[in-house]
Amino acid sequence: MLRDWYKPKKPLKLLTRITKNSHPEKKYDAIVVGAGPAGASAAYFMAKQGLDVLLLERGSYPGSKNCGGASIIAEHTHKLFPNFWDEFECERIVTQQAYWLMTEDSILSSSFTSMKLASAPYNHFTVKRRNFYKWLCDKAVNEGTTLRFDHHVTEVILDSGQAIGIQLSAPHNIQLLADVIILADGANSLVGERSGLVPKVSPKDLALYVKETIALPAQAIEDRFNLPPGFGSLIGLIGYPTAGFNGTGSIHTFKESININVGMSVADFAKAGIRPYELLDRIKKHPLIKPLLAGGVTLEYGSSVIPEGGYNAMPELVHPGLLIIGDAASLVNGTHGFNLAMWSGYFAAQAAYQAKINRDFSKKTLSLYYTLLKESFVLQDLKANAKMADLQRNVPYLFDLYSRIANETAYHITKVYNMPKRAKRLFIFKKITSIQPLTKIFKDAWKVIKVIR
Repeated sequence: MLRDWYKPKKPLKLLTRITKNSHPEKKYDAIVVGAGPAGASAAYFMAKQGLDVLLLERGSYPGSKNCGGASIIAEHTHKLFPNFWDEFECERIVTQQAYWLMTEDSILSSSFTSMKLASAPYNHFTVKRRNFYKWLCDKAVNEGTTLRFDHHVTEVILDSGQAIGIQLSAPHNIQLLADVIILADGANSLVGERSGLVPKVSPKDLALYVKETIALPAQAIEDRFNLPPGFGSLIGLIGYPTAGFNGTGSIHTFKESININVGMSVADFAKAGIRPYELLDRIKKHPLIKPLLAGGVTLEYGSSVIPEGGYNAMPELVHPGLLIIGDAASLVNGTHGFNLAMWSGYFAAQAAYQAKINRDFSKKTLSLYYTLLKESFVLQDLKANAKMADLQRNVPYLFDLYSRIANETAYHITKVYNMPKRAKRLFIFKKITSIQPLTKIFKDAWKVIKVIR
C-alpha cells in the first residue's frame, strides 16, 4: 500500500516550446494552477489589480478533493479580506483551545477558555473547507478571474528556461499561454515535479491525515464540550492517537458536526504498516472520546497529504516566469494552517503585478515574491521552527513517551496513598525515572529547548 505509494516514477518528457499541432487560446497575464486557498487568493488579488487571470482546478468544484473543516486565524484573514466574517458564514467562533496528552485510558488536558476571544477581530473561526474554498473562488471570479474546473494541468511549457504556459491533458489536450504561471497544486506538486522545477518530495517530509466529520445536534456539541451557544473549541490530540509515532490529531467543533483528524508522516506509515483508518479508529474508540461521539452520524470520510518538512524542505519558489505558492511551496505550519497559503497567494499577486507593470517576467523581478515572504511572519515563523521536523525524526518517541510520563505523573499526584507526602514525592519520582532515566529526560528537554527558543 503506502510502501509503494511514493516510489519514483519515470519523468515525463518536458515540453520546451509550443507544438505545431496545438492551438493555444489567447495569452493571459497569469495562469494559476490549483483553486485552493493559495491559488484562489493569488487569482483574486491579481484580478483585483486588473490582470487577466485564468484559474484552473483539476476537480469538479472548489475543494472537491477535500473534506471536513479547519480553523482559520481571524486577524490574518481580516487583513487580507476585511471583515470577512460579514461575508462568509463561519461555523463557530473559537473561544476554547486545548491540548490533550493521551494514553489508552487517560487524558491530561491543558485548556484555555475566554470570552475575550469572542470579540472582533476574534482569534479563530472553524470553517468547512469546501464552503471556504468556494467563497474564495467566488471572490476571484467576481473580480474578473476566469475559473475552469475539470482541467488537469500536466506540466509547464518552458522556452529557454522561461515559463510561458501550461499543457492540459485529455480531453482538452491544449496548451495555454501566460506571462506568469503560478503553481498552487498541492503538497506533492506533480506539475512542478514533471516540469523539473521542484524535486520529488521525500515521504519523510509528507504527512498523511485521515479525517471524519460526524453530525451531532448543536446543543449536544455545546453540552459535551462545555461551550456557550454558537462558540467553538479546537483540541489538539497528542500521544496515543498515533500509535507510538510522532504525529498529531485534532478535534474541531462546527455548528452541527465535529471533525476528527489524525496523521503522521508517510514514511512512518510505511515503517509501521499501520493503515490510516486504524489511527482514526483508535481515537473514536478511546473510552474518554467515545461518549463525545455517541449518537453521531458520519457525514464525510477522507484523507489529505500535507507538507511537514518545514523551512528546510522548501523548494526554489521563484523561476523565470513562474512562482510556487501554498502547499506546493511547503508553506504550512501547525499554528497558522492554510492562512500561510493565502498570504503566499497575496505576495505572489504583488510580484506578478509588479512584473506586469515593468514588462519584465524574469526571475529577478519576480523575486519580489520571496522578498515579501521573507519580510513577513510567513518565512520568519517557518525559519524559527526549521529544526522541528528534524527533532521529530531524531526523537521518534517524543510525543508518545512524554504523553505517557505526563499522564502517569498526573495519575499518581491525583491518587491518594497511605504514605507521607515526602514519601509520595519520592515514589512518583521513581515511577517517572523507571519509564525514562532522568539524564535522558534532561537531554530530550534540551533538544526541544534548542528548537523552540
